[in-house]
Amino acid sequence: MGNLAKLILAAMVCLVMVGGASAEIPGQPFVKVTVPQETVDLGTVWGPGVKRLAARLQAHVLANCPFHLSASFRGFRHEQGKAVVSAGDMQVAINGKQVSSVTGRVPIASSSKPTPADGVDVPVDLQVGVKGCEYYPAGRYNGVLVITVVPGF
Repeated sequence: MGNLAKLILAAMVCLVMVGGASAEIPGQPFVKVTVPQETVDLGTVWGPGVKRLAARLQAHVLANCPFHLSASFRGFRHEQGKAVVSAGDMQVAINGKQVSSVTGRVPIASSSKPTPADGVDVPVDLQVGVKGCEYYPAGRYNGVLVITVVPGF
């Protein structure tokens, strides 16, 4: 039973928005993106081989100008700072597109015109494969899904 405890990785994802306008100034272009405020639990993995984790969420976009959204995943870090899961031990896909957990990001939405007055929902499907779990310390690991917002074209 003690060995089983060593092999368990619990993964959580926090959501962060980067590069977006959050204040609406009349007459100025804006893109507002809202995401669930709670932490997303990807589940638990253990043992040898590639283990798959997944989460689906909705980002809501309201814009008065053209926009482009992209997403990236910054990997897993042990919550007590004991380890970082290496990029070589992870496979990441966002909305079905493979992405590097170190530097990559993938487009998830774009529009050449403003959204309707009530905005639009953008699905974000995060798929993470982790291997080598048995070599990392047991415990909870946190990751960050970053939504990057670029207004206009």
